[in-house]
Formats: sequence, structure tokens, C-alpha cells
Amino acid sequence: MKELVTYWFEQSKPWAKSSLVLLLLVVIVWRLTAWLGQSSTMPIKHVRIGAELNYVAHEDISQALSTLVKTGYFSMDTTEIVNELTAMEWVKRAHIRRVWPDTILLIVEEQRPAAIWNKTALLNVDGEIFKPMFDRSTIQLPSLSGTDSLSPAVLSEHKKINQSIENLGLSVKKLSLAEHGSWSAEMSNGIKIKAGYGLAEKKISKSLALLSSINDSLLEHLDSVDLRYPNGVAVRWKEGYKFDGLKVPMANLILKNNQPTKS
Repeated sequence: MKELVTYWFEQSKPWAKSSLVLLLLVVIVWRLTAWLGQSSTMPIKHVRIGAELNYVAHEDISQALSTLVKTGYFSMDTTEIVNELTAMEWVKRAHIRRVWPDTILLIVEEQRPAAIWNKTALLNVDGEIFKPMFDRSTIQLPSLSGTDSLSPAVLSEHKKINQSIENLGLSVKKLSLAEHGSWSAEMSNGIKIKAGYGLAEKKISKSLALLSSINDSLLEHLDSVDLRYPNGVAVRWKEGYKFDGLKVPMANLILKNNQPTKS
């Protein structure tokens, strides 16, 4: 029996040694992880912002993150910091990089406003709606309106119209898509256009180009244009403008077979 116990003990020595080494490694890793997870371990000393900001103030970022960055290099909660940054009204995306040994770098992507949306919100360049505080009297952006789900389509149509009438020296100041699908617009020179259903860009660009071709200065005297007719357009002139020698507030320009006539 004694020989059997001695034999078993001798055979278990390598296994016991390996188990002891493994146990020591586990304890070391556990203690090291606990130490690294302490907020006092390698505290963050510097916060850098790796982008030029136009709408977000550095002071606002500092205030929002003041408590979150008072921690250690490894204990920092990057998800919470990103969530805090993206909750700011002018921030679209945010990323964080650790810079050894005591610095974090914030990569902040601001919203790039492209238009005022439904008078109370803004659209970014992707047609996405965001709602910051802003002063309509000071912000120089076109005014677009429509159903929220169609905001990218309205912004896209606005861009197309601007590109197609650029050679006329005009741009779209206001563009609206009604719930029933009818388009209306106002140009930079004040011309109001009812484009109706369908492709607003083609209707507006072709009609303005045709009216301009009749007389180079004709667009300066237009008050409104109604494109909802199947075979022509209705034109209202600015008050007091003499069209064809007659002082009238309104004239109708009927376009048939691309030949303009007036009535």
C-alpha cells in the first residue's frame, strides 16, 4: 500500500506543478486586470479634438465629458463618451482613440446643414433631419418642406433644379412637396412656381429656359408661373409691368408645339 501511494504521488508531481503555475498566472492576470480597471491607474491627462469645429463649441464638449474623462487610461468607458457626444445636437458621429500613455483623441463629425426643413428643423447634406436650436433670421439656407419620410427626395430634387437653372443665374429659395404629391417652388429672384405632379426639375427648368429665350429680361418681370396645365403655362407679371405695350397685372402665355403665343 505504501508503495502505491508513493507511486501515485510521484506520478502526480508534474500535474501538480502545472496546476500551480496555471493558478499563479490566473491570479496575476486577475490582479493586473483589477489594477488596470481602477480610475487612478494611468489617469487621463489630455483630451484632444481631432477636427475643426464650426457649430460645436469646445467648451460644450468639455462640459459634457468633464466627469467621464476623469478616469484611467484603461478604465475609460468609450461607449458612454461616444453616446454623450452624439447626443449633442450638432454632432453626427464621434469616434475615440487612445493615445499612449495619458491622452484620448476625439474625432467629431459635425452635421453639415443643407436646408431648413418644415421651418423648425434642418436637413444635413444626406437629407437626414436633425433639430438643433438655430436662428432663421441669420442662417442662410434654402427652405424645404414635405413629409419627413421624403426629406432625402426633396433635397435631391432641390439640387437637381439648382443645377439645371444655374445658367439662368437663378437658384431655388423654397421648395415644397405637398402630401398629395404636388410641387411648388420660389426662386431666388422671387418667382413663385406651381409645378404640379411629376418631375419638378424638368418642368421648372424647361419652362424658365423657354421664357428666358423669348426675352433675356423676361424673368425679371415674372411674379408667378403655373405649370399645372397640360398644354401651356399661366404667367403672372409683376404689378405695373407692360407686356406687349399693355399695362396689365397678368397675362397668360400658352405654349403649343413649342411655339409661344400670348393671350
